[in-house]
Amino acid sequence: MRFHSIFAASTLAASLFLAVGCGGQKTPPDMPKLQPTTIVIVQEGAPVEGASVQLVKPDDLNYKWLAGGVTDADGRCVIQTHGKYKGAPEGEFAVIVYKTTTSESETRKNVPTPSDPVEAAEWSRKVAEEERTVEEIDPKYKKADTTDLRITVKSGKNEETFDVGEKVEVEVEQTTKS
Repeated sequence: MRFHSIFAASTLAASLFLAVGCGGQKTPPDMPKLQPTTIVIVQEGAPVEGASVQLVKPDDLNYKWLAGGVTDADGRCVIQTHGKYKGAPEGEFAVIVYKTTTSESETRKNVPTPSDPVEAAEWSRKVAEEERTVEEIDPKYKKADTTDLRITVKSGKNEETFDVGEKVEVEVEQTTKS
């Protein structure tokens, strides 16, 4: 008899787990069904780690189901919609990819931030002059109207690899407050 009770309790627990799903997070009622989508980004034949990936509707920049993610060490990005729901809606998307890095200044590495406000301001100015922010992926991939990368998300598992060409170092102009 005890076996039947344990079996019934286990069956009920498994049924509830399947009904609620992992995490139990409900999707918004008007959200389209999401399809598992993985994008791999390579550059010069090697995976790109830390690249931001976004799927956008080129003909509807106000599309509310934002999907994207960041690549891992293997260049893989498991797409999530609204940053928390695994997958992407079905449809045609432009793929936006970018990776921006900032070099660390020698001053930031070797000189502690001064406590005196005047010295701290000078320290900050020197750090800003020394640091360099660059785009490592051709900036054409950063905008919906210039990227030529496309994916069609279909029902079922989707995986696409995109090569973003040679590594570049396009300096990003820094904005400073006056």
